[in-house]
Amino acid sequence: MASMAKYLANRILQGVVTVFIVTSLIFVLFEAMPGDPLSRFRADPTITKERIAQLEQEFGLNKPYHERYVIFMTNMFTGKFGQSYSEGRPVMDVIADRLPRTLLLFGAETIVVYLFGVMIGSFIGWKRGGAIEGATVVTSLVFYNMPSFWIGLICIWVFSFQLGWFPLGRFSGPAETAQHFGISENAWYFTGVDYLWHMALPLIVLVLIGIAGVILLMRTSLLEVMGEDYILTAKAKGLTERQVRTRHANRNAYLPIVTSFTISLALAIGGALILEQIFTYYGLGYTYLSALLRQDHFLAGAILYIISILVILANIMADILYGWLDPRVRM
Repeated sequence: MASMAKYLANRILQGVVTVFIVTSLIFVLFEAMPGDPLSRFRADPTITKERIAQLEQEFGLNKPYHERYVIFMTNMFTGKFGQSYSEGRPVMDVIADRLPRTLLLFGAETIVVYLFGVMIGSFIGWKRGGAIEGATVVTSLVFYNMPSFWIGLICIWVFSFQLGWFPLGRFSGPAETAQHFGISENAWYFTGVDYLWHMALPLIVLVLIGIAGVILLMRTSLLEVMGEDYILTAKAKGLTERQVRTRHANRNAYLPIVTSFTISLALAIGGALILEQIFTYYGLGYTYLSALLRQDHFLAGAILYIISILVILANIMADILYGWLDPRVRM
């Protein structure tokens, strides 16, 4: 128990240091970008010179480099992100609006991919050599090697353009969604049909891409574990096939899955940027690219910071799970 507490404390401390380093890199990155963060504000005739001066003072834009760094770090850690020019409202309000959409999409994708991917990979790994295993492996290899944007474009063409099952473009309003599904406008608010309707097709694409790799990795990991001596010992003790698989084989086969989960988090960021653009899904990825194109430094920097925090937190959780599965890493 003491070793687990020490292990947990070390991982949290590493996470805090990582957040500090990443935030510093974000500052350097946006300082190196061309253009003035307030250029769009200055071009707006409705914004007074007094307001411009207030923003310069608030974010230290008229101060030396080292003072701007201290102010930037303080603002990031206290959630003082400023005003978004492109959205016309506080950055925190934009993030509060778009973050749940991204978390819902990628949270659902992660649950579906790892839950069913591990189950299918474990099944075909244990029942190796049959037609089901061969078909599953071939299908997984096909989807694993397909570019995500290509699958996304095909799904849009088939299910949106040809069949009209899923929407294109912006999130719909209550009246439009209610009319399409034949429900009352009030029901839209309680069922969240609009969110689910827009999320369905991106979720299908993400699951098709992500689950293929998990199936293949779980199958390979289980095949390696099944040759270990402790598996033979468990069988010799008279344990049932289910007991051997669940108590001994699967638990050790999960370790590479946890490792792949931490790696996939970084890849998911790139996937969010691409797929949210393809499907015009108004999440953090879509908003981040839009902010960069519009030179909305405050919004882009805050989104990058929030995404970094989420990835670091998820990595800490994965490390804790890894330490629980494999006590050796806690030593």
